Amino acid sequence: MNYFSPYNRYLFNLIATQTYANRPIVSSTALVQINLENYNVHAPIFIPSNQTFFISETALVGSRFGTVYATDADNDNIIYSITSTQFSIDPSTGVLQLQQSFLSSSASQYLVTVTASDDGSSCLPAQALCPRFSTSTTITINVTAVNKQSPQFLNQICGSTVSFYENNAIGANITTIVVYDGDRGANGQITISFPSEQSRTTGENLKVYLNYRIFLFLK
Repeated sequence: MNYFSPYNRYLFNLIATQTYANRPIVSSTALVQINLENYNVHAPIFIPSNQTFFISETALVGSRFGTVYATDADNDNIIYSITSTQFSIDPSTGVLQLQQSFLSSSASQYLVTVTASDDGSSCLPAQALCPRFSTSTTITINVTAVNKQSPQFLNQICGSTVSFYENNAIGANITTIVVYDGDRGANGQITISFPSEQSRTTGENLKVYLNYRIFLFLK
């Protein structure tokens, strides 16, 4: 039974009947009322569970990026908590916030446990030792990449003069170009182009170094 659904008060007639041989039936009716007392018997439920949220890697500390929501069939107040130092949650509303700014080495996805706990107010003050219940769910927080850095040449190739001997063999290594881009994922892809040839690398990691060797091709 549930105090809030469908009813917490029931009225019905209680009939007592006596039967004797060769006598009329004798009966008595009493109106009976039964009241349910509210008690904490249900755990909170997340609606929906296992949610996914997104936040930019350039978001400022305190930025709000989502809300978790839980209900309780006992109509108790719900307190939210989170197992993370990177993110925080408002204990009353379930609003998620960025607690610490993202570093260049931060992960691109976080799996975080959020817990909803009831306060047992459904059976107070009649039951001082009212039980408490909690429910946990795992949320996914994806950090979206932003293209905020330009590629940089690290070996001072720009403006320098590269020399080689005229008798160098075809395919000989002339020099090495080192390029760095600290952006995540596709934003860290680097392309070096020449009038007649190109080379492209995909930034799988946060820091992408491209070593591009120049070879001599003679026709």
